[in-house]
Amino acid sequence: MSYWFADYSLDLERRELRRGTKSVATTPQVFDILEYLIRNRRRVCSKDDLIAAIWNGRFVSDSAVTTRINGVRKAIGDSGEEQRLIRTFPKKGFRFIGDVREERDDKLPAIGNISKHSKTDPTDTDWPSIVVLPFTSLSDGSHRQWLSEGFTEAVLVELAKLRWLRVSGRQTNFINGENAADVWQVGRAQGVRYVLEGSARQADGRFRIVCRLIDAATRAHIWVGRYDGPLTNIFAAQDEVTEAVVSAIAPAIVKAERKRVLRKLPEDLGAWEIYQRGMWHMSKCEPAENELARSYFLRAIDLDPNFAAGHSAVAWSYMMSASIFSQMSIEQGCALGEPFVRNAIALDESDVEPRARLALMALLRGDLEGAFEEAEQVLAVNNYSANALGVKGAALVYSGRGQDGRQALRRYLMLSPSDPARPIRLSQIAASQYLEGNYQGAALTTRQVIQQYPKHPIAYRWLAASLGQLGRTAEAEEVLDRVLKIAPSSIDMYVRQRTQYCSIEYAPMLAGLRKAGWKE
Repeated sequence: MSYWFADYSLDLERRELRRGTKSVATTPQVFDILEYLIRNRRRVCSKDDLIAAIWNGRFVSDSAVTTRINGVRKAIGDSGEEQRLIRTFPKKGFRFIGDVREERDDKLPAIGNISKHSKTDPTDTDWPSIVVLPFTSLSDGSHRQWLSEGFTEAVLVELAKLRWLRVSGRQTNFINGENAADVWQVGRAQGVRYVLEGSARQADGRFRIVCRLIDAATRAHIWVGRYDGPLTNIFAAQDEVTEAVVSAIAPAIVKAERKRVLRKLPEDLGAWEIYQRGMWHMSKCEPAENELARSYFLRAIDLDPNFAAGHSAVAWSYMMSASIFSQMSIEQGCALGEPFVRNAIALDESDVEPRARLALMALLRGDLEGAFEEAEQVLAVNNYSANALGVKGAALVYSGRGQDGRQALRRYLMLSPSDPARPIRLSQIAASQYLEGNYQGAALTTRQVIQQYPKHPIAYRWLAASLGQLGRTAEAEEVLDRVLKIAPSSIDMYVRQRTQYCSIEYAPMLAGLRKAGWKE
């Protein structure tokens, strides 16, 4: 890809800025900022956008950003006074305003033995994709490469379970050590957005594995992990580290995808990207945001009727409207959502994730055993399913198995740190603490939930009940007053009417609420 503007050209393949036939010297950051501004020329790029893309989110002063922008302007014959190509929008950011012509090179040179898998810029694709480069062995002797090779293979196998992620890997096994290619070039040649690379070392009966997840377009490190352990049982260690790495990579990619999508114009979004924007709204955990999220999910399936995840997400939004925000009854939410879940399953019977929504539906309808069994079936196929783990944990809590439930819920939280159901699952951990008589722990957990999600109603009920049990009546009454203002329909559904699915909690919860001053 090359960009042509004024009498300049920006060659991304060679990382070269030219004016006519002459090369213009640029620092790496000046080149990267210019490329970023041109790529995103249809919108104003904020300081935060630039810091996230160029400095990987590290703290950078306003003056440092301004200095780099001035460096970009100088390189392309512009200035802060003229603003002929880069315009400053006070308190908003910067935008490239020059006319740009794009040229794609359909004869991309292969890097080493990499096949030309894709001719498109990886940042222009819809679904996320990753290439796993063989981990470099830092141990002496070729006979010790089995650790790095085995770990690379294990990570590839586990990442392949993530159906929303396109994984590439084995054909790049020549890229190693001193011959390692630039990640941007690898991303271009493989047509992927992310690169996973790292190293493995063994010495004195111990191993160390270091991993780096990199955005191929910006070269920014999305995530870095280091794992150490004994070589006494290498297969168990490999399984443990592989699970930890994949459990960290999946949410890191989802978080990066949502940030990327928010920087694009709505008309440029594909089905997966529209779905991710919906998830971003849903994660705000507010009734209006949940409804807005549903509109995005419906747009995604309008764009691609075969997009199973979009159908499943519509169902989830209806269940959230019912079970969390009490905008309709549980029966209505499940009835509206079930056809969408069934559509998702019919579209891709091999994808177990929609079955996690069936498990949620069983939970909401009060079938704890059915919910647990359905979740277990999903986890037997994909043990990284955060949705199934969340339902499993909730079913265990409401079945009186608090410790087992917390274990499942904590694994869910690790796998899905940005999931819209996070405040629900955290509140269910608090519920399990309360049901075991740990009122102080329940109060602490619920306060943390409320601090992060101030409009989410579930935690307020458990906090008020916990404070009532602790004899802190005045505080409890304030909490009750607040939740009645925020979500009166939630109190009506869960305190007055008492839905079926979490019936185990009502007698203990009501005992605390009565001590808090609640009068039915």
